[in-house]
Amino acid sequence: MPTIAQETDRKYELLERYRTAKLEETLAELRDQVEPEMAKDRFPWKGEFRHRDEIEQLYQLRKRWDRRFIFDLSAATIVVGVLVVGLSFAIKMLAPFTK
Repeated sequence: MPTIAQETDRKYELLERYRTAKLEETLAELRDQVEPEMAKDRFPWKGEFRHRDEIEQLYQLRKRWDRRFIFDLSAATIVVGVLVVGLSFAIKMLAPFTK
């Protein structure tokens, strides 16, 4: 009689084989779709086929927004840090007067 661990391993193996078979089937279907598009010099980008120039523009736009996000996040971090330090000094200065 197999143990619970052996049964679990067997089920995981069956699931992995099923997953592999489905992925291979999906890959075969997608390959049939991609080959004609590649002949037209179109490449996949986020679920759509686009020309190389359009993909490069979208990539540059994404890089620009990534830089903007980092800059804005850095500025917000500095502002919050200044507020925390400023409020701590204000509390230290006002605390003796609150007695």
